[in-house]
Amino acid sequence: MNFRSPLPHLRRMLHVGPYGGELPVALRAAASVAVPMLVLWATGHLEWSLYATFGAFTSLFGRTVPIRPRLVMQVQAGAVLVASVLVGTLIAVLASAVSGTGWVVVPVAALWATGVAIVSHRLRWHPPGPLFPVFALGACSSVPAGAGSLVVALAVAVAAVLFALALTAVFARFEPGPAPAAVAPGPVAGTVVASGTATGTGTSTGPEWTLSHYLVRYAAGMAVAGAIATAVGHPYWAMVAAVVPMSAPDASGAIMRAAQRLAGTLVGVLLAWALLTAGPPPLVVIAVAALLQAGAELYVGRNYAVAMLFITPLALSMTHLAHPVPVAGLVSDRAIDTLIGVVVAVVITLLTHERRQDAAG
Repeated sequence: MNFRSPLPHLRRMLHVGPYGGELPVALRAAASVAVPMLVLWATGHLEWSLYATFGAFTSLFGRTVPIRPRLVMQVQAGAVLVASVLVGTLIAVLASAVSGTGWVVVPVAALWATGVAIVSHRLRWHPPGPLFPVFALGACSSVPAGAGSLVVALAVAVAAVLFALALTAVFARFEPGPAPAAVAPGPVAGTVVASGTATGTGTSTGPEWTLSHYLVRYAAGMAVAGAIATAVGHPYWAMVAAVVPMSAPDASGAIMRAAQRLAGTLVGVLLAWALLTAGPPPLVVIAVAALLQAGAELYVGRNYAVAMLFITPLALSMTHLAHPVPVAGLVSDRAIDTLIGVVVAVVITLLTHERRQDAAG
């Protein structure tokens, strides 16, 4: 990246790509979130909303592929999301039973991110990388839980996954079919194939990274981000913020994605503050969350900074709905943790000097 000419990079950061028929996907994603939340509201169990939300994120996978491989991908991703919810809930149970064990989430999430990154890239998930599983693990670990919460988390998350799969099958009738994609060659021995970017515009074979690069980018990088952010109070937010830049195939992409993540988050926390300080009733929060989820899907493949304007208040409103905390501290922690995460991601990327390679090596 040429730092002597910032204007072209600023234009790239602010450029919004053309509409590519994302509306059906956005509506499906919004319904996947809204319906389980409404069921929990009607039954008086909004404290379970995080489990449902992360199960609903199953619908976000495979948006650019035909229906059969999309369903396969969503079943795979849904299983990992459910496992992430359970691991996070288990950490929460441990933290509630044994004081001073909240730090456990940092090494566990770092190792989890590494494993999920390898699996997602091997299986050619779209979007690639461990963003949603790490988010699920971290968020669920932050909510106080008893031993009985494990069964509840499993049941609610699985139900949300099944509902998301059903919606995918139904909405597929109304979505334009994607152009057939070329089959990429398999990974060479000793490497893991990583998708290039989670743009939502198509799949990419991306660079080939050795296992050591995964260990540096995810296991070490995310552990550093989480350890630093432990002093703030939400270490998993820093780890989530570090995931996206470190998933980029080269330094230029990582810095661009880090800048978009930070800029979108800083504006998004202001929107979240305005929403949550107004004290809306739960039904209003659920309705707004559905709209925010739709907005995120409309823009995530066109401009990541714009998408963060929707994603940030969505994440904070869901967290607040499940476990209400003072709003000022919530939004300030999100901003600070995001800054920590993107700075660590950029430093790790520059130090490791990743370079994009052809699939053939």
